[in-house]
Amino acid sequence: MKTKVPFAGRSLLLCVIIILISSSIAYRLVELQIIDSKDHSSIAAEELIDKETIPAQRGIIMDRHETILTNNIQNAELVADRYHLREITVVVDGLAYNQAVHSKEWNEFKEGDPIKPGDDELKVKQHRRKVFRNCRAKLLENAERRVSAEEKEKLKAAIDTSDARSNRLLNYDPEVCEYYFNLHDRLVAEVICRQLNPVTEPEEQQLHVPGAAGDKKNNARRQPTQVSAAVRKITPQDIINKIAQPDVAAHNAAAARTGDTPRKYTNRIILANNLSFDTADKIREALRAARIRGVVVQSSLRRSYTSPKQLCHVLGYVNHENKGMSGVEAYFHSYLNGVNGMREYRHNARGQVLANEDDRYMAPKHGLNLRLTIDMDLQHIVEEELDAGMRHFRAARGCMIVVEPRTGDILAMVSRPAFDLNTKELITHKGTFPRGSVKDSQGNVVTGDFNFACQTRYEPGSTFKVIAVTAALDKKLLNIHSYINCSPFSVGYGSKPINDRPYNYGSLPVWGVLAKSSNPGAANIALRAKWPNYKSYVEKFGLDKPAGIDLPSGGACLVADGSNIVNFSRIAYGYSVAVSPLHMAMVYATIANDGVRMKPRLIDRIIAADGTVYSECESGEGVRVMSSKTAADLRFALETVTRGAKENGPPVRRGTATKAAIPGFRVGGKTGTAKKVKDGGGYYDNLYTVSFAGIFPIDDPKLVVMTVIDEPHPTDCNPGGGTVAAPIFRAAAERMIQTLNLTPSDPEAYEKYLAEKAQGTTD
Repeated sequence: MKTKVPFAGRSLLLCVIIILISSSIAYRLVELQIIDSKDHSSIAAEELIDKETIPAQRGIIMDRHETILTNNIQNAELVADRYHLREITVVVDGLAYNQAVHSKEWNEFKEGDPIKPGDDELKVKQHRRKVFRNCRAKLLENAERRVSAEEKEKLKAAIDTSDARSNRLLNYDPEVCEYYFNLHDRLVAEVICRQLNPVTEPEEQQLHVPGAAGDKKNNARRQPTQVSAAVRKITPQDIINKIAQPDVAAHNAAAARTGDTPRKYTNRIILANNLSFDTADKIREALRAARIRGVVVQSSLRRSYTSPKQLCHVLGYVNHENKGMSGVEAYFHSYLNGVNGMREYRHNARGQVLANEDDRYMAPKHGLNLRLTIDMDLQHIVEEELDAGMRHFRAARGCMIVVEPRTGDILAMVSRPAFDLNTKELITHKGTFPRGSVKDSQGNVVTGDFNFACQTRYEPGSTFKVIAVTAALDKKLLNIHSYINCSPFSVGYGSKPINDRPYNYGSLPVWGVLAKSSNPGAANIALRAKWPNYKSYVEKFGLDKPAGIDLPSGGACLVADGSNIVNFSRIAYGYSVAVSPLHMAMVYATIANDGVRMKPRLIDRIIAADGTVYSECESGEGVRVMSSKTAADLRFALETVTRGAKENGPPVRRGTATKAAIPGFRVGGKTGTAKKVKDGGGYYDNLYTVSFAGIFPIDDPKLVVMTVIDEPHPTDCNPGGGTVAAPIFRAAAERMIQTLNLTPSDPEAYEKYLAEKAQGTTD
């Protein structure tokens, strides 16, 4: 009986040990499956699923003749995910593989038994997989935090337990983790740079990884491996700095001491872009071979422009993420952008891709295409002629707008300064300059982004006089041949006289007020119409609202309070009012369109990727501003501006815009000259904004061309709409006539003019 007691005791002890071990295992299973299941499921999701973005084609933009203006150039970019590159279970893969391939065991089954060519391939793979796993296990063991259960609970209390990443890092020493991260960054940089900047004889280097010799965290911090000193376009240090973001780390270290708000690290980091497909494939293969995760090669589409120095303010540009930043690229970004597709992969903890029926694929939805109303043939003409005119008159800024009056279609629009769509270099009439290298007279950097045609506001001067004439004629207060006193006069006590210095025209017919651009005449016509009537036509012309074009613009025009008679008299001849060139272009387009105002139209239609029409973008019905009779009378008056006339009395032999006339064609228009306002009030004596609004042919209007030149400094004439803007208009109009093959009203006179021009005997 005595011999049975010791045996029973040993059996009891063994049972207790088995129960304790089983209980520990059971508790751990409960903890993993129930208590921490949410954390671990998120960890598994992070580690087992990769997503690849399939970029959607950004919609193309074309002109009215379907000339392609934009392209999408497919290339590749190298993207690092810093979130994964700061995950211990991710970085150990690359470090362990680097350590394994440089270890003695990699090429030996056992000491003295090297792997030879012809050995069983499966056996070799299994052996090397075991070496890799052993290295990985040692690295993780080396990084484990050596703390008691009580210390671990204190650490856990100090973190957000809902954060899976923070929970996971509780098990690892932060100093060793940081060392691993830095070492892995260096490995990533070296692998990438070997492919980006290959050298003749690249030397393979083993990065030292702790753990192989049993070293623990106390000797984990060792000197970094030296990288190749070869001259490279992109150095390993460049890659390391992009991933590590030392400026953010330095700021956060200082913030921890001072209590300032810390900055967030950028997780999606573009390490290199515009990669060729050959280089991209090599990098992708090198990363896969090195077992590096967290860095991927992604396909991307880069926007380019076929005529980058033309139409820049209309087209606009996109940023590095293909987001529209200006022009129609920004205004129609949601139409052009499309929706990226997605391909999903699952892989195991060692990065091996696993086939899975749950893998998802979503095809990209390409963006819609835009067909503009722009005619690039006319655009090319106005860009060249505006540049030539601005060079000749040494102007600071300028624009030209070409409108088809019957539809409101914008056929051309150019502003200076501008910018190169592909390089963002500054474009002026003097040439192309690096962005940021040119400053204006106030010391501000000139970028060319400002669209002078739509966004500027200027006092128009005499081009605004048609508003007063329209109000008086359409309300039948005057007719086009009624005589108006154009002698100097004052309005209100103490106000300066309104005059036409140095001229005193006496009395002129209404059409003569426009032909000679008389300020007293325009003021008297406006006073005859009265402010309420005048204001109603300002509104009918749409000057109290934004122009309505599909581009960023400066909003409504600014008009002083005309109930003040002094203000009203100045508004009549284009002062105390601020307009955009586009607003004024549409005023004259209304006159050309028989008194009907159309909305400016820039988009002709929106087309789907398969060629079907998504939207016709029709202009809609116009708004009648004046009667057809009033519009016809105004066109007659505007024609006298370019040629003069003799109607019912003394002749007005010369209008203010004879330099806009084209023999053989009936051309109408109106000049404008206004002094520039000083910032502190008052006007400059020698700075002007000059303009000319032209309509041709006046008997069957096809085009309206608005030309505005800011701060001209001519050497051969006084700065004015008739001496500066009108000649620029004529140079462009003559070329447009040839391009559009317009029929002259007097073919014989036109042929004679062309012959004289060819011989150099015309102005």
